[in-house]
Amino acid sequence: MNNLNHLEEVMATEAELTEQLIEVMKRQQQALVSIDSAAVESTVERQQELLMPIEGLEQERIRLTREIVAASMPKRVEEGEPVHLTTLLTCLDISEAKRLSSVGRRLHEAVEQMMKLNQANQYLLDHSRKFVRETFRIVTDGYSRKLIDQKI
Repeated sequence: MNNLNHLEEVMATEAELTEQLIEVMKRQQQALVSIDSAAVESTVERQQELLMPIEGLEQERIRLTREIVAASMPKRVEEGEPVHLTTLLTCLDISEAKRLSSVGRRLHEAVEQMMKLNQANQYLLDHSRKFVRETFRIVTDGYSRKLIDQKI
């Protein structure tokens, strides 16, 4: 398998795993809203399981992109500098560029959706924390008394 086909496969797999991660995040969002701690815990575990292979695929994607561009246009690749997919696409013929661009777009859209869900989940968590803190402050009269009477 040549590097270009391998890159396409890596990106497609990364997009698929990211889409699975999005589904887990949606379940996590529902668990947060319904205050289902077991489901939240389960989704966190599943997220961790998905993140490891995604991280490996991302490193492989970066390496392959750099290698392909370096082979085609050695002067465009400087050590330590990122090589973007758009740079790679300029090195390819139209059919290969369209194919790779399509997979890249799928991955990009999945990552954007994941980031939006993450922001929404972060908002839910922050709001919940503030709500608990404020409720605790109210029922303890500004933290001046204990929540539970010691004489009970």
